Amino acid sequence: MEGAALLLVGALAGCSLPAPPSRGLYQQGRMVVQLETDPSAGGIDAAGWNTHPAVIQTAQLSSVLRGVRIRSAQGLLGSLLSLSPPSEAVFAEDDLALLAPILADGLTQAGGGERLGFRFWSPQPGRRYAPISGHVAIRGSYLRFGLTEHPSISWQDPENPPPGSLFELDFQPASYVRSGSDEERKGSHKVRPLIQIDYRGYLASEASKGKPQTAPSR
Repeated sequence: MEGAALLLVGALAGCSLPAPPSRGLYQQGRMVVQLETDPSAGGIDAAGWNTHPAVIQTAQLSSVLRGVRIRSAQGLLGSLLSLSPPSEAVFAEDDLALLAPILADGLTQAGGGERLGFRFWSPQPGRRYAPISGHVAIRGSYLRFGLTEHPSISWQDPENPPPGSLFELDFQPASYVRSGSDEERKGSHKVRPLIQIDYRGYLASEASKGKPQTAPSR
């Protein structure tokens, strides 16, 4: 009985251990990619965990990330007039050439409770004054992309946010964005936006059009 009690105490203690620290995968200049704990992953259901390690080719990942876009929130006037503000690509082609190979490799090393965090400065003129940072994970058929910093946005101190515009993430084509996820795609000064993209469906569609990217194996 005493031995069983010790085992129980040990098990409970193990459950309360802090999450493992971030593990650096790549650092060169002002570009950093690391494995970090994903606070959204967990639960007794496998659907709550990321499906890592995941194999996705660099060209495939570039194709998906190329479709991620950032746009300013409409605001009250825009909502009343049903105006849709213009969007811009989160990543320029030079950004993808730098980042996609490292993220694709990192996804093969990630665990079910981890995601890939990244932070770098774009080499593109007009984007060099602020970093681009965020995180990527694969969960089932969805690529989960979160944005933390971007030259197009003006998030500051999350504890004392100034008034200003809000931003949201989009994907083109929009039909591959997870349904019912509109709220999490909207960023604020305290909550960063997250978009979930049916990357398997998107890549399969692109492959059927004769594009070089192919759908990843399940």
